[in-house]
Amino acid sequence: MKKVLYLIARISSAISIGIIVFFFIAHLTGDEFTKVLSMKEGALFLFFPIGVCLGQIIAWRRELIGGVITVISIGAFNLIDDSPYDFSMIDALALPGVLFIFSAIYNKYK
Repeated sequence: MKKVLYLIARISSAISIGIIVFFFIAHLTGDEFTKVLSMKEGALFLFFPIGVCLGQIIAWRRELIGGVITVISIGAFNLIDDSPYDFSMIDALALPGVLFIFSAIYNKYK
């Protein structure tokens, strides 16, 4: 079980980061890239995609710290976006952070 959770967290993280990077590049090549972000949009951008991706990258070395960064980033994103109770596909892209936390706790106590 230890190795399975470890691998699932990493595989899902790679897929999640790939999807986020794909949409980020698509946004950069779009015609809306030149628009100036408001303060709220800037804060949202800081937490998703930057905070989520950074947390998942850190989690490859330090599972617990990276997982917590990912979960806090998506939580802050939802609070700023005024949608803390709405589950969206953006929240699903942060799911590897939860898996990293479970993997770190499981590995510590087993």
